[in-house]
Amino acid sequence: MVLRASLVVAVVALVVALLIPAVQQAQEAASEMECRNNMRQIGLALQNLHDTYQRFPATEEDGHSWRVRILPYMLSDPFYGMYRFEEPWNSSWNRELERRRITAKNKIDVVVGDIDPDSPYSMAEFLWQCPSDREPKSPHTNYVMLVGPHAAGRKEEGISLADITDDPATTIIVAEIAAHDIEWLEPEDLDVETMSLQINDPHKPSISSHHVKGPHVVFCDGSVSQLGPDLPPGVLKAMITIDGGEKIIQDENAPGGYRLDLAAEPVLLKDS
Repeated sequence: MVLRASLVVAVVALVVALLIPAVQQAQEAASEMECRNNMRQIGLALQNLHDTYQRFPATEEDGHSWRVRILPYMLSDPFYGMYRFEEPWNSSWNRELERRRITAKNKIDVVVGDIDPDSPYSMAEFLWQCPSDREPKSPHTNYVMLVGPHAAGRKEEGISLADITDDPATTIIVAEIAAHDIEWLEPEDLDVETMSLQINDPHKPSISSHHVKGPHVVFCDGSVSQLGPDLPPGVLKAMITIDGGEKIIQDENAPGGYRLDLAAEPVLLKDS
């Protein structure tokens, strides 16, 4: 009897050991898909805002984040109406909004803008955090714009698609980061002049994520892709600039999924 019980325990332990990796893989696949959908929603909102104003939002215009300015083009217009642009982004009123919960069963069936203290979602968790990196009740975000003199993100005045001479379909405007030091209301993003060009750099700010396949990015045409961790720094640098003249090709056989077209002749960067 003891032998049989031991055998049953051993079999159960073996089954559990075999199932755990499969469950973890399924969870990561679901998180990756949800993160990609978050980025698609951001990309669509940016395109809709651009259609309205003929430019992308600036990252620090009047001291407020682009993440707030695209809310009317997402699921949260009532929240946007409650936000006070006449006050600092971190005023007591805006901070209170940042901490509130919203009523949501899921991202399809949502009562937009309703405040519910018992909701499992904060605004950050609902829209601005990657599920693989979610911090319950945290205001931090995993989605940032790339900012710099030759990048798609600008601090004071947003650029238009007409300003982008490289292919918008391979020029990054928003990227995923794994760090937890930027709040979603905060007018702070990723500076391309100080960031690392190594994906998932553990020592410097970089485009990064906890996804095995690498971080997601939004391109200037609104499309979304995933950059492999082994993407060469030179290719990433070309994908960050809006006017470098490089031609970038998506290639599943290339490191990181993209490569430079060496036959294309680069042009000199324009002065900003």
